[in-house]
Amino acid sequence: MPDAVLRAEGLTKRYGGITALEDVSLSLAAGEVLALLGANGAGKSTLVKMLSGNVTPDSGSIAIGGAERHLTSPRVAFEAGVATVHQELSLFGSLTVAQNILIGREALGRLGHIKEETSLRRATALLAEIGVPDIAADARLGTLSLAQRQLVEIAKAISFDPRVLILDEPTSALGLTDVHRLLSVVRGLRAKGRAIIFISHRMEEIETIADSVTILRSGRKVGAFPRQSFTRDRALELMLGETQQQLHAVPPPPPAVQTTPPILQVADLRLDGRLNGVSFDLRPGEVLGLAGLEGQGQKDMLFALFGLFRRGLRGDVIIRGQARRASRPLQAIAAGLAFIPDDRKNMGGFMFLPIAHNIAVTILDRLRRFLFLNARRETAIVAELIQRLAIKCASADAPLGSLSGGNQQKVIAAKWLAFERDIYLFCDPTRGVDAGARETIYATIRDLAAAGKGIILYSTDMVEFPILCSRVLVFRGGKIAGSVSGAEVSEESILALSFQDTGAVAA
Repeated sequence: MPDAVLRAEGLTKRYGGITALEDVSLSLAAGEVLALLGANGAGKSTLVKMLSGNVTPDSGSIAIGGAERHLTSPRVAFEAGVATVHQELSLFGSLTVAQNILIGREALGRLGHIKEETSLRRATALLAEIGVPDIAADARLGTLSLAQRQLVEIAKAISFDPRVLILDEPTSALGLTDVHRLLSVVRGLRAKGRAIIFISHRMEEIETIADSVTILRSGRKVGAFPRQSFTRDRALELMLGETQQQLHAVPPPPPAVQTTPPILQVADLRLDGRLNGVSFDLRPGEVLGLAGLEGQGQKDMLFALFGLFRRGLRGDVIIRGQARRASRPLQAIAAGLAFIPDDRKNMGGFMFLPIAHNIAVTILDRLRRFLFLNARRETAIVAELIQRLAIKCASADAPLGSLSGGNQQKVIAAKWLAFERDIYLFCDPTRGVDAGARETIYATIRDLAAAGKGIILYSTDMVEFPILCSRVLVFRGGKIAGSVSGAEVSEESILALSFQDTGAVAA
């Protein structure tokens, strides 16, 4: 491709005896969206780090605009024309949108003071350029939604006027409406000639936005397709060696037996601005989905049950016949609840501690023998859970932060499996994880249901509800707008309930 904006040839990176990337090549033209697919540990992160200047390849070359460049740091990559928007945003909630976009590059007066009006005009122009003029440049970042912050991060990257823009899982924490808006922004950038590398585990997004697809597996490039010949089945086969039909062959659990006493009862739960009179039951062995458009109260419901709202919560929560509403997580845990969060970095685990400690942290009392821990028993429990969840790690002594996102999520699930609670709250558990890790998490949810545990699942990926849930509650405006169960659980039925009010108003 003689007119390639980006050309990478034979990129290879080894860490000791482990090959993270081997002989990977790709090219990208102006106005092209190239989707990068692969399981966690396939080499995507290493490739992105090379292109963004965070990792130097052992061998191979990178050319931007036909000129070979040695990208030795993110600053050098910016100067060469490559900007990266990482999954974990690098923004400051206390600063304004303009300050975040132009941090370190503000317009300065003759005496060195920041020219605020000039900075505001420049940031406003950048937001308009990417198609989001409704975000105010002088707004505090902390007042914006997650989707709006993601768009601010993209505006910040565009402020460097890159020829190549890398978007690493930009939709992983977004709901359906916000995903559509972000993809519209990507289309606008493509139309203006930006070359874009787009990383996502959501196949429907790849099918919608990509001009070409490159697939990595075990550090190697195993496939490349133009949009016209890309299929989900073929992509999953290359990524995992399995077809989509095999991946989802296990049916969702059957509906719970209605004569079985509920394990959890929620009655008229309220929280100003978040929950508006929510009532439902959960029975043993049931996987209950909480669905709806983003920000309608379903995530708040999980937070409320796990004691993450200390004040203002009203209503009744009854667990196994006893009133057990929690105002702190420790109370929720004592009542028999476990919580697997979507924010694994800040809420899920201790990134700097070993995997073994992260798994065993919930069962320290069980492992304690007088003043000491039973190290042999801890090792056995940790080893069994690592094998059970297929956690890929060099050693149980490796820090949690050294693992891929999917394996981090498995470790966070493992610590609650070790503790054996009655009710498991899964909050968008497959956010930003690959297809292989998703299947492990799906299998874990099914196993817990089969063992008689009560499961509540919130997900931003609507595909997961018909795969996993026997019943789904659809939230709208902080309350339950409707429910579907059994064969009625589908993306179409959930969307119909989600948009029911909108359709009625339009009519």
